[in-house]
Amino acid sequence: MLNLFSERNKAKSVDEVINYDGLPEKLRIQFKFIVEDILDRYGRQYEIHKDLCEEYGKLSLSSKRHLGASDRTTIIELILDKNTNIETVFDIIELTLHYYNYDLHEDYQFNEDEITEIMDDLENEINIRFKESSVGYEIINLEIIRIDSEATFKEIIEPTINLTYNKLFENVNLEYVDAIKSYQKGDNKNCLIKCLNSFESTMKIICDENGWQYRDNATSNKLLNICFENELIPKKMHSEFTSLRSLLESGIPPVRNHYAGHGKGKEKIVVEDYLARYAVHITGSCILLLIEASGL
Repeated sequence: MLNLFSERNKAKSVDEVINYDGLPEKLRIQFKFIVEDILDRYGRQYEIHKDLCEEYGKLSLSSKRHLGASDRTTIIELILDKNTNIETVFDIIELTLHYYNYDLHEDYQFNEDEITEIMDDLENEINIRFKESSVGYEIINLEIIRIDSEATFKEIIEPTINLTYNKLFENVNLEYVDAIKSYQKGDNKNCLIKCLNSFESTMKIICDENGWQYRDNATSNKLLNICFENELIPKKMHSEFTSLRSLLESGIPPVRNHYAGHGKGKEKIVVEDYLARYAVHITGSCILLLIEASGL
């Protein structure tokens, strides 16, 4: 990866500080070379094109050729075409990486450590390119995530995703990532629902692993009671954690219940972006706290 003087010393306008809606031509070209290098090794252009056609409900993603005819050309053209929306380009990148990861595991010349190193290096390259172009996304564990605040992302969102990226907390990971993706798509009500789901799933897993009994329909407050009664936070520290418990009980559930939990009749409920963003951030903080306190 070159660290050119011209790049290090180029002044950036306000609009260049972080961009969520478009991909500059330079970044599209860089992505084109990354995808081409992978296709050169294992192919998979037909599978990638077919998967996208199936998801989008189209016979082909090209007006010039059908599925199965020059799929590689179609994929590269889509990446480079400034009229191709950012979501489609990201879908291509994610699918390419998932197939690449699978093929590396099927290739017996590589061991697990080598595969991890290859994929980590590739993700690092993509993330550097995102940052160079001031595009507000980052890839973690083969999924592209929107970054709203670099500090918040590094201190809350990224650690939460990484901490739950294992078999034990798999459902928490899926629900929390789904909450983030719902927020990115503007589906803020679903974001709040998924935030609460991931918060409750975290407590249920902690209870299960410790043999603490709870009812299947236990609410988040009841689950919190069980965790505190069983000294997830030691009793001698409960007084110091009074405000913390209030925050846990009054944070995610009320936001979800008020804006997304129940039918509102004729009243049209609009969940603003800042509320969804708050829910994502506070949920990540709570999940980190509970898991780290549990020692799991």
